[in-house]
Amino acid sequence: LDHLDETMFTSYSREDMVAASREIEDRAWRVGDGELHAGFQTLDVLTGEADTYDLLGEKERLSVHAYAANEGDPPDVEHYTVHVGETAEIRETWFVAYDGGGYDDAKCALLAEERAPGEFFGFWSYDPETVDYIIDYLAERYGGSEQTDDGGATV
Repeated sequence: LDHLDETMFTSYSREDMVAASREIEDRAWRVGDGELHAGFQTLDVLTGEADTYDLLGEKERLSVHAYAANEGDPPDVEHYTVHVGETAEIRETWFVAYDGGGYDDAKCALLAEERAPGEFFGFWSYDPETVDYIIDYLAERYGGSEQTDDGGATV
């Protein structure tokens, strides 16, 4: 995807979105450091990706954050943080952003809005400032909305 820096797309299918997301997740896995942030729209969707994100979260120096609207049952989480947001913004967007683990050249993000069922409109970027803006926004807006268990521990 490197040749498509700051690329807008007008209609991507769910399969295209998964492929672009996997590229960013793979980059975070290979670097193994930094922060990965991903939006799943609902807890039900996140539950379907729980194993993948648990593996990513096992990387000792990679902090993994998942965002979802409180629809469905939360997954069992061991190695990453779930942020539950009660906004249309979380429910209607698909995003994956990786901070590069200290390397500007490794920063990348995908951000799209689902405007019709299974049709996404948005962009991806390898611009460090754009990626930083997305991650800063997520941390500021949703950073305190962790899912907790009955004992109050973050799950």
